[in-house]
Amino acid sequence: MKIEIKDLGAIKSATIDLSKPLNVFAGPNGTGKTYLAYVLYSLFKNRIYVSGSKSALSKEMFKELIEEKETSYQLDFDEINAYRDKIAEDLKADLDSIFGISEEMGRKFFEGTTIQFLESKEELRKRLLKNSFDFQIDINGSIVKVSKEKGAGSLSLKVEDQSISTDYLNRLEVFLLPVLIAQLAIFPVSSVYILPVERNSIFTFSKELSIRKQEAIDHFHAMTGKEKVDRFDLLFKTTKRYPSAVRDGLLIAEDLAEIKKVRSPFFGFALELEKALLYGKVEVSEDGELQFKSDKNPKKLLPIQMTASIVKSLASLVIYLKYLAKEHDLIIIDEPEINLHPNNQLVLTRIFARLMAKGFRLIISTHSDYIVRELNNLIMLSAREAGIEGVRAQYGYSLEETIAVQDVAVSYFNYPVSKRNYRQLSVRRLEVTKTGFEIPSIDETIESQNMISEDLYDALSQDSDE
Repeated sequence: MKIEIKDLGAIKSATIDLSKPLNVFAGPNGTGKTYLAYVLYSLFKNRIYVSGSKSALSKEMFKELIEEKETSYQLDFDEINAYRDKIAEDLKADLDSIFGISEEMGRKFFEGTTIQFLESKEELRKRLLKNSFDFQIDINGSIVKVSKEKGAGSLSLKVEDQSISTDYLNRLEVFLLPVLIAQLAIFPVSSVYILPVERNSIFTFSKELSIRKQEAIDHFHAMTGKEKVDRFDLLFKTTKRYPSAVRDGLLIAEDLAEIKKVRSPFFGFALELEKALLYGKVEVSEDGELQFKSDKNPKKLLPIQMTASIVKSLASLVIYLKYLAKEHDLIIIDEPEINLHPNNQLVLTRIFARLMAKGFRLIISTHSDYIVRELNNLIMLSAREAGIEGVRAQYGYSLEETIAVQDVAVSYFNYPVSKRNYRQLSVRRLEVTKTGFEIPSIDETIESQNMISEDLYDALSQDSDE
């Protein structure tokens, strides 16, 4: 599944291939990596499909589902394709909210922006037909199991054997088909979670930055201002003080007391991450406060603002894996190296490989040579050449800590060398081989620094000889 974005800030054109489990964004600062990450995050956020023609299952299918607990749904590729087109269209109109700016600024900055799925309807049909899948749809606690065999043109829908209330029936009848079509439109991604660079502050200052508090202030100013305000419109208006990625993170921080009530299937993996990197546990109090319990002093709970920077940096990922993660999610991490010692950057990179082995997709934007080199190590470890297995065992890499070369796409963001004054750039796909990949801007910086160090060393040596 390829997505093409044009005229987005510094980006003239970019094509991202999300059939690859790992996408790496690299390049100098100010080249549009975060812009693109925000747009991709918003593109895959959970939505409900709305159609004037088919807004619900047929009465016969719905009756069979309720009475027999199972029914079959024939894939409607026209509906799925139409919804994908609508996602891109709606996203273009919502760029102001995505970046936390006014509608006027949105029109000014993104007037020429275009977003589209490059996959044709026929390519979509072939891809969905050839794949098998098995996932769940949760509609306010109403669970429907969805499965399909390879080559089949229909889905099996099953409801859990439980007492069915009128409220359950109403929710299911209204939302099942719209949610199902929305899910199929972004297959193989189930949903998306983002860790923006602001993640260090989200839990630390969630009360001060409260979305609900800011919306109340915005509503008060609107109601007491001189301009006339539609009160009904105001009721559904959300604050644009923050980009949507930050806003969604703050909403999670405000709702931790509820979120902690249900563990995700990856709760155990989150504990492994804590053990490997944090040497303690991130916990949520009964009041929804984030706390940290160090392995060195388990009797003392620290509020998040008193913890080490690595805890603040990774708390969002831990909370996500413990309570929100679903299989086949897309995880977007902007600069995963933030606040991490080089050794911990290597450990985190290995964890990325293990997440991929569990079915997650990742987009990471990085400036870290440590992360790039460790990714290259994991790519080389996937090779079948004689001797690789011995190296893997020698350095303690698990079987999950490898990445196949065909699973990686690297996008390089930089202005052409001869055209540094250009306002826009085209994102370039870098080659990934069995030995990994190279990031030109990082390599150039390292080479330049090494040259300076060598010249200084030579100068010092000459002075010593004299």
